[in-house]
Formats: sequence, structure tokens, C-alpha cells
Amino acid sequence: MLTDDIIAATDEALLQVAEPRFMRSERGFQGRFYCALQHALDRKGLLQGGCILEMEYQKSDRHGLSQRPDIILHVPAEESGGSVTENNYAVWALKRRATQRAALDDFEKLDDMFERLRYPLGFFVNIDAKKDMAASYCGRFPERVRTVAVWRQRTIQTSWGTPEVGQRSPARPL
Repeated sequence: MLTDDIIAATDEALLQVAEPRFMRSERGFQGRFYCALQHALDRKGLLQGGCILEMEYQKSDRHGLSQRPDIILHVPAEESGGSVTENNYAVWALKRRATQRAALDDFEKLDDMFERLRYPLGFFVNIDAKKDMAASYCGRFPERVRTVAVWRQRTIQTSWGTPEVGQRSPARPL
């Protein structure tokens, strides 16, 4: 699956969340963004061969972790016959007006998905905020992380970031 196409579909979907009400809650934003993302991925031909987009899919013991990522793009193992570490393409973590602590918590969850389930791409979406939080990422997989802030200022605005490889870890807030 092409990383550039997934990134482009994500950007396109973010720009479709135009109703101001959706910026007021993470859950409201997530629902509208999910619909727009599914449409963008489908138009790009990325939802084929059993590949699906799912919201808050419960990871369990068979995955080696217990978390509920906001959105994932994958071919479910029970459909493909493969292992839970195969056919995973992207994961999205959404946070409304993230603090550094909240961003760090989501970055740790993304790192878990990268390490244990081999997701090659992860997004951190900071809703109704102008900071993409890329500078706060201090994990082991900066090449896999894309961060974006999305806010409304007459129209939808986005600011993208990518953590720098080898960047120094910021002090973790208490």
C-alpha cells in the first residue's frame, strides 16, 4: 500500500470536516473524519482485497496488547488467514486540543502498534488546535509518524509535521 496515497487521503478527509460542530468534540470529529477518510481511500482504490477501515477496533491478547486505536486500516487476520502482524497499513490517533502529556500518551500507543503489530504508518491528529505536536514525539519510530493539527478559521486549516529522526526527547511532564 502506498504511504503517499494514504497521507493524501488523510489530508483530503481532514479538509472535508467543515462543520464547526465537529471541532467541538473528539468523538464528533472522529465520526465525520472516518466517513470522509473511507470515501477518500475508496476513491484512491485502497480499499480492495479485504482491506477495511475500522473505528475503535478492540485489540486483545491475540494482538499482544490491549488498546482501542481510534481508526485503523488493515485486512483483518480472520479474513486474510494471516497473522495479526500482517496486512496492517495505517493507524490514526485523534486528540482534541492535545496537551504534551496527552500527545505523548498517544505517541506511546502508536509506537506499540508499530512494534507489536508492524503498522508502517501512524497519524496523530490534533483537533481544533494549531500545534501538530511533532516536536513532542520522542519514540523509536519517527519515520513512521505523521502529525497534523486541524482547525477552522473561516475554512479548514491544516499544519503537518514529521518528527525528526534522532531528535532529543523532551522532558516528560508529570
